[in-house]
Amino acid sequence: MRRAKVWLFAAMVVVSGVSSAGGCLQGTWTYYSDEGAVVGGQTVGCGADDGAWGTSTSNRTFSQGCAASS
Repeated sequence: MRRAKVWLFAAMVVVSGVSSAGGCLQGTWTYYSDEGAVVGGQTVGCGADDGAWGTSTSNRTFSQGCAASS
């Protein structure tokens, strides 16, 4: 029984660490050109709404939540 409690505690610590490190992404990445124009996007963690379009770049921002894009 003690061993099971130790494993449960260890699992909770790992899950907590992943959550605090941003492991639970749910929202939209927006990708920009060097000039600042939007060139792509990717929705993650939103189930059926997940998807990507355009070009992925290193110049990006992340908006949390699963709002419908317009």
